[in-house]
Amino acid sequence: MPTVVTFINEHAEEVVNYWISTYYVNSDEYQLRRHDPSYMEAHRHETIALLKQALMNESSIAPNAKNMGEDRFDMRTSFKDALTNHMSFYRAINEFLIIHYKKRTLICTEEEIFDILLKFREYEATSLGELFAGYTSKEVIR
Repeated sequence: MPTVVTFINEHAEEVVNYWISTYYVNSDEYQLRRHDPSYMEAHRHETIALLKQALMNESSIAPNAKNMGEDRFDMRTSFKDALTNHMSFYRAINEFLIIHYKKRTLICTEEEIFDILLKFREYEATSLGELFAGYTSKEVIR
């Protein structure tokens, strides 16, 4: 697993760019903010930083996901869009890894790739619960 984590860390910018260009551009959140280059660049940099932080410190995933939920509520992103964006991020990571594994630009064992794909599913499940908690905690306050 360390080989794959290192690969993702070294290619974090590419992973995020892949997610943005493949999935995020289809979201309502993106459509509302696409003409604000400062937002898009800040969002991109923050996503890269959060991905790298999660790779180095698994315990950062839950609080960061909760904060994302709160932020998305404040930004008036629908919960459906926030959820779809969040899930598509994990899908993009998995696709990125599979693409590079098949191309042999990610050199690891089959066991390593399967282990990390399962680990990211765990991260996704944990973070989805926290995204929901953050989004709904703000909803109750209003």
